Amino acid sequence: MKKYFVFLALGIIILAAGCANNTNTTTTTGKTFIGGTDAIKFDFLEGSPPAEVFDGGSYPFEVALNLENKGEFDVAKNDIEIRLLGFYAPDFNNPNITKNPDEDLDGAFIDSDGNKMPGTVTYVTFPGFNYIGNLTAGENKFTVRADVCYKYGTKAQANLCVLEDLTELNEKVCKVNEKKTVESSSAPIKIENLDENVAGSEKITFSFEIVHRGTGAISTSGSKCNDNIGYENKVYVTVDSGLSGLTCSGFEGGTATTGYVTLYGGKRLIRCTQDTTGLTGDFEKKANINLLYDYKEHKDIGILVKHTTQ
Repeated sequence: MKKYFVFLALGIIILAAGCANNTNTTTTTGKTFIGGTDAIKFDFLEGSPPAEVFDGGSYPFEVALNLENKGEFDVAKNDIEIRLLGFYAPDFNNPNITKNPDEDLDGAFIDSDGNKMPGTVTYVTFPGFNYIGNLTAGENKFTVRADVCYKYGTKAQANLCVLEDLTELNEKVCKVNEKKTVESSSAPIKIENLDENVAGSEKITFSFEIVHRGTGAISTSGSKCNDNIGYENKVYVTVDSGLSGLTCSGFEGGTATTGYVTLYGGKRLIRCTQDTTGLTGDFEKKANINLLYDYKEHKDIGILVKHTTQ
């Protein structure tokens, strides 16, 4: 009987220790990025604007939004603009309908201990709303749309295999002819499907896809979300292997490893060639791929304006 209680006690201790070890859900190991498709998340604050207001200038109110950078790219306050649309501003006492946040929105990140650190949360308020017109009777429903335009970016990494002798691929420290694991930061545009292959006795080639996984509109970085032809769906790409002799195809207005590309149907395939002439030894080398773009999303909310009876 004593042995039974001893084993029971040991079991309880082991179980408790196991449960304790599983309580930490905010720590990651061996990851460079949090990952995912999140960027700037925003919404109207509850009751701001109110669901119902009255005409005749009798009901002043404000419109307010909360914003959180849930992605992994830092956004300066001057690189994000909120604009309210969907109504005739003079009817609502000509409030200011375009604003930047009062602070920068730093992105989320993984710290040196593997903890996920959240991004900045802030609030933007548009005061001075008041329906100064007079409805003849009844009520009128208006839509308030918050257009949020911001500059954003994607960072991605993958290990390339570099071999001194590309004609002999057996028993090497790494493989050339295979699909590589890509780590991509949290952003609406991702780097996916990176494949590396031998392209000659002293050349390797790799290709990857730029894929739009979000629901917003893409335009040229710094264009203030200009959706005219020549700006829409354009992404600025930078590829860096840390080695000389890298060239990529399909870039516009840049260099052999940088430039703009246009996404068609939300995708674009990029091919790069790495010259390995003069490199000695077999090793893995990290390729860094960075994207820059403007991104626009919106949220709608309704306001019911009622006639004030005298």
